[in-house]
Amino acid sequence: MTPLEHMPPPSRTLDTSGQLCPFPIVETAKIVKGLDAGAVLLVIATDPGIATDMPMWCKATRNEHLGTFRDGAAWKSFVRKRPR
Repeated sequence: MTPLEHMPPPSRTLDTSGQLCPFPIVETAKIVKGLDAGAVLLVIATDPGIATDMPMWCKATRNEHLGTFRDGAAWKSFVRKRPR
């Protein structure tokens, strides 16, 4: 099994393909606000900066970074909204 196959199914998916930093993180922040605690968001990005930016954003906001993985030309980042 690949690391992607070990990820929980996302509650929502955000595709930011073709957008550069900070767009993926800004849009992630907007969507996470509307999710229930414990929900998982999958962010798809083509900007490789997400591999560094997403773990840092999660740490700063105390959301859980489940992992960011390269999948062909895209990156897939999984975030779990923190419990209240």
